[in-house]
Amino acid sequence: MSKQVMKPRRKAKLPQAPPMEPRHKRTLIVVADGARARFFEPRHDAHTLVPAAQTDMVSPASRLQNQEIVADKPGRGYGSADASTHRHAFDPPHDPHKLEKHNFTVELARTLDGLCDQYDRLVVVAPPRSLGELDTLLTPQVKKRVSHQVPKDLTGASPPDLYRALEKVLPTPVLT
Repeated sequence: MSKQVMKPRRKAKLPQAPPMEPRHKRTLIVVADGARARFFEPRHDAHTLVPAAQTDMVSPASRLQNQEIVADKPGRGYGSADASTHRHAFDPPHDPHKLEKHNFTVELARTLDGLCDQYDRLVVVAPPRSLGELDTLLTPQVKKRVSHQVPKDLTGASPPDLYRALEKVLPTPVLT
């Protein structure tokens, strides 16, 4: 008699489910300009925006006039044509008002870098000039989380008005 050799059975392959994404992504909506930044989260059940845990940022110096920011008068010099009596003021090398706005934008970029681990998506709403400057200052880690940029100045809008304005511009899944 000959021995029968049994073939080993193949193990059944179980179908694997595709990786699932979280049901609701955490979204942070940043509404900013050169002197103020407000942080909101969409509220899924009521279709409104609620203030985020991060407090609003305000830079009062950015709203001041140039003469209120800089205490000194600009330097004076003599004109080259008639050096005896004609004097004129030198222009400062930088506009102090723009410099304050830039410093605020740098601080906002640092704040967003610290917050990016807490949120899955980031929506930035700012005037075009502030949006462009902020975009150059964001780290690659934060840029990866930015899902939408809205070039509008909505810092003075109330949360319901802001939600209505964003509803027209953004796709529905971002606000839910």
